[in-house]
Amino acid sequence: ENALLAIRHAFDYRDFRLLPRQVLPPSPDRAIVALWRRRLSDVQILDEVESLALLRDYAIAVPQGEVVSTADEAVAASERIGWPVVLKTAMPGIRHKTDVGGVRLNIGSTEALRNAFEDMSSRLGTRNVVAAMAPKGVELALGIVRDEQFGPVVLISAGGTLIEVLRDKQSALPPFDENWARRLVDRLSVRTLLDGHRGEPPTDVKALALVIARFSRLAHDLGDLIAEMDVNPLIVSARGVVAVDALTFPISERR
Repeated sequence: ENALLAIRHAFDYRDFRLLPRQVLPPSPDRAIVALWRRRLSDVQILDEVESLALLRDYAIAVPQGEVVSTADEAVAASERIGWPVVLKTAMPGIRHKTDVGGVRLNIGSTEALRNAFEDMSSRLGTRNVVAAMAPKGVELALGIVRDEQFGPVVLISAGGTLIEVLRDKQSALPPFDENWARRLVDRLSVRTLLDGHRGEPPTDVKALALVIARFSRLAHDLGDLIAEMDVNPLIVSARGVVAVDALTFPISERR
């Protein structure tokens, strides 16, 4: 067994040597990086709104959305964003919104939105987010975890509700480029879904690799201040890639 493992590792090293030189995605403007470093030095968790703003600054697409606290504000935001919309709770301390009935999808009318807002606000609180509906696609997840020996590590896995069921994931040290990101994607068990499944068109795997590489740049620039960051789901479709939800725990928050 040891001999066969040694042979496999030798072939892995050969493949590594044959990879083209990495061309890493650029960081945002230094002022933007400095702003997020100051924010992550705070003890407070970055909720969905802030975490998606962080991803947006690293050129990762997120749905257009607005924080609202009344039904009238929700309707006005929906008119600006365009129907249909998603309504999600944005109350502090709620990590798994779906588990507590904190997400309503595909709301297409003012009446339906008002009803959803009143119900959610009465149960969970009045701070909510109205966002554009993301396109259907394959759900993956991205993450940053901090290893005591290696520092920040980037994770990619099956996403949505499958993240805890399939335990299908790959990891790498940041930063890395699109080619390395593509290698990680190709090792996932859910990889075949990205090529189209049951009549669905193939997804944009090239765009996915670019998003993962950009996320690795974020982990490299800010990972020393991040205890954990979860991006789930990351929806991959023929139209591109969009990060729908995210949550970030600064190092200081975990102490």
